[in-house]
Amino acid sequence: MAKKSRLRKFDAKRPPGAPAGKTVALAPATHKPWQIAAVCIVLVVVTVFSFRGVRNNEFLEYDDYDYVVQNQQVQQGVTAQSVEWAFTTFHSANWHPLTWISHMVDWKLYGSNPSGHHVTNVCWHAANSVLLFLLLLYMTGFLGRSAMVAFLFALHPAHVESVAWAAERKDVLCAFFFFATLLAYAWYVRRPSWKRYLLIVFGFACALMSKPMAVTLPFTLLLLDFWPLRRIALAMETRARWFSSLGKLCVEKWPLFLMAVLSSVITFLAQRAGGAVGNLRAFPLWGRLCNASISYCRYVWIMVWPDPLRAYYYYDSLTIDVLAAVLSALALILVTVVCWRIRKERPYCLIGWLWFLGTMVPVIGIVQVGGQALAERYTYIPYIGLFIAVVWLASDAVADSLKIKVVALLLAVAVIVACAIKTDAQVKVWKDPVTLFNHVLEVDPRGEFPNFFIGQIYLQQGRYVEAQAYIERALVYHPSGPMLLSYSALAMMQVMMQTHDQRNLSLAGQRLETALRVAPNDPDFLSNMALWSALMGRPKDEEMYSRKVLALRPDSVVTQPYLAIALQEQSKLDQYAQEYRKALASDPNNYEAHNDLGVILGRQGLTEEALKEFRLSLAIKPDQTMAHSQMGTVLAQAHRFPEAIEEFTQVLRLDPASANAHNDLGSAWFQLGDYEKAVAQFSEAVRIDPSHAYARKNLDMAQARMKSKSVEQGR
Repeated sequence: MAKKSRLRKFDAKRPPGAPAGKTVALAPATHKPWQIAAVCIVLVVVTVFSFRGVRNNEFLEYDDYDYVVQNQQVQQGVTAQSVEWAFTTFHSANWHPLTWISHMVDWKLYGSNPSGHHVTNVCWHAANSVLLFLLLLYMTGFLGRSAMVAFLFALHPAHVESVAWAAERKDVLCAFFFFATLLAYAWYVRRPSWKRYLLIVFGFACALMSKPMAVTLPFTLLLLDFWPLRRIALAMETRARWFSSLGKLCVEKWPLFLMAVLSSVITFLAQRAGGAVGNLRAFPLWGRLCNASISYCRYVWIMVWPDPLRAYYYYDSLTIDVLAAVLSALALILVTVVCWRIRKERPYCLIGWLWFLGTMVPVIGIVQVGGQALAERYTYIPYIGLFIAVVWLASDAVADSLKIKVVALLLAVAVIVACAIKTDAQVKVWKDPVTLFNHVLEVDPRGEFPNFFIGQIYLQQGRYVEAQAYIERALVYHPSGPMLLSYSALAMMQVMMQTHDQRNLSLAGQRLETALRVAPNDPDFLSNMALWSALMGRPKDEEMYSRKVLALRPDSVVTQPYLAIALQEQSKLDQYAQEYRKALASDPNNYEAHNDLGVILGRQGLTEEALKEFRLSLAIKPDQTMAHSQMGTVLAQAHRFPEAIEEFTQVLRLDPASANAHNDLGSAWFQLGDYEKAVAQFSEAVRIDPSHAYARKNLDMAQARMKSKSVEQGR
């Protein structure tokens, strides 16, 4: 009687097809509200503390820029136009409107500060942990076991990827609605009604609109029908009755299955439109099946021993170990058989195992999306099944011995502490893209993707020599990759412009030609070819390639200056100025384009218009020397030497060691007839840069004029 009194039971109004006469066990009445609240509070505090390091993390060029930093729709905030875009776009090869709206809200709150975006992810993750705890407690009645599963979910290091990566907002958001829908279902089962069922439909729709991985939710509900809701037994008197009951439960969920099918179709179309779906030539079916088998086992091992973790797991269909795939498949079958055999005594083992296998299906690689073999972010929901199976099995194993219970409790605390420590360390790995992918290379130095990714980052940062080294290493693993060839050529050209060493210029051209043979209409390849043509002194070719890029990508702020320079070299100043105006229409904050347009207008004698462009450039970036220098040059050309002197003096305030600025300032004083000040400036320019030929020539001229003036005054 004591055991029975621990559980409240009720006779629910049965939905269509549910077996009559069954009761559903709910949470024990003995749990005090303060106990439940205490677990929730500790769960939130420990989760937030373990992930506190995200405040110091930056945005990653690895999707964060596409999702947030360079996404103009997201940066508009929540408006009618941006919400319409969220519900109609396949941007980033996905359809997840609620995720887009979530990012819009974050941008409105935090702008470009990454800390706020990351902290919001942690808040969602903490909320998910609490929601999972309450869900399991509501369905099973076990406070300690439910809390342990929730702590493992909150602190497992493999989940850092889903939380510390701003672009993975879709993971934590989807999980929130996934758990909320499961809780709504458990509430519906207690007292079925169409109003409660609508809540399930609404929650499932929100989960799908956050991330399509939620398509497995109807199957998860069927698993919960077996255990812990026990709406259908795992073993009934007759097979016919069992299938009849199962069929009625499936029919009950037909709207959810229909939603899952529609979401799957939309997702496939979105990912195919974005070029994210791998073809059978690159990823053959046998290779996908082998990788799926191996990946399932690797995921289990990562759950048990999450070290080392990495942001990218290489997929190489040419070197898949078939023996490992066969052994992995046998291991999966063996575990499944064992769980099936003990389903009556230990139903949670089968349900937990099938939860893991089933929720992983959309991302296991049968439909290959991306180039990775597996990813830690995919474990966010699937691992819950394994956590449930392990925690319930361990709890039942020690149930009869108080001493063993104490030991098990201490071991559980040790596991939680170890997970928290590892999670704290893993959060720091996600600090910035270079740290992240250098960590990948430390774990496994092979592969093109991490090397290429770091090379791209260094290109953006202007660290061209380092960029070239990383991209060259990436080429070792994929020598014919057109993207690698194009960017390696770009890195070479940037190094050449820094060092004036043009020995690799012909090699850069060969690599670009090879890349263009594979993808003749790729805007990035064509843009790089325009730059190569400029370095080769071929303005007509530069103009041709630039126009091809702009026909494909009219708002290319990188290529428009190439076209402008090509036109300048062909003395087409009017067209040259027009191209810069187009560039500024696309990007009004491009201070370099304002400078260049000012130079053109100055050469055309439009001094006031030129000065206006320089002032706009300085308003965007006040601490730059280039605008002041070029403004001084235009003023000097207009014989406005006092104003020119002010600008050159401002350059020297910002950069006192600029030999060119000293030479320009000396030239202005020379034109005003103050040869003494001119000599002082030319002398300083020569002192800073003894090889400065113009400064040395000007110095000789100024000294000669000063002597001549002195002789004249002596007379």
